[in-house]
Amino acid sequence: MDLSAQWPYLEHIAAARLKNNKTELHVSQYGTYIELIGAAGELAARRFFHVSEELHTHLDSGVDMFYKSMRLDIKATLWTPKLHKRFLQWPITKVIKADVILLTAVRLEEKSAIVVGYALPHDIGRAPVNQDRDFACYEIPIPKLRKASQLLFAECRDDLYPDPQTYALRGQPGYRPGAPA
Repeated sequence: MDLSAQWPYLEHIAAARLKNNKTELHVSQYGTYIELIGAAGELAARRFFHVSEELHTHLDSGVDMFYKSMRLDIKATLWTPKLHKRFLQWPITKVIKADVILLTAVRLEEKSAIVVGYALPHDIGRAPVNQDRDFACYEIPIPKLRKASQLLFAECRDDLYPDPQTYALRGQPGYRPGAPA
């Protein structure tokens, strides 16, 4: 989706977020660049769900937005020709506080973004861990993410999880909705 008309707003949000950011790596190595990608991704997500496009400028404590009764943490990556070979990454030490982790992709030069897909907390907890990064991360290949359009049909958080009886019928232990990763 085209974000060019909102780009000055996104640059303002990115500068404000950087000013409030306490993560040394973000501030010293990435600067406004990483905050701009995040703000553009969040705006794309908000537009996708047809909710307020007002963005926060302070730490979000793990939840960027609410959609119906779902808490969403929005992640952003660069939108490249090899996007399908990238991953949704989640540091193994970071607590998941959202019901949905939504990945977006941003093209800075074109001032545009897309919603890529999402994962549930238990998807992340079951993902392989990449130990070869500065910080070990769970990694879900983008083609393995759930389709974001499914979220549009969910009426509430419970719709994201299969009925626990489904597991019992398959001889598997029941799943508790909202279980930590």
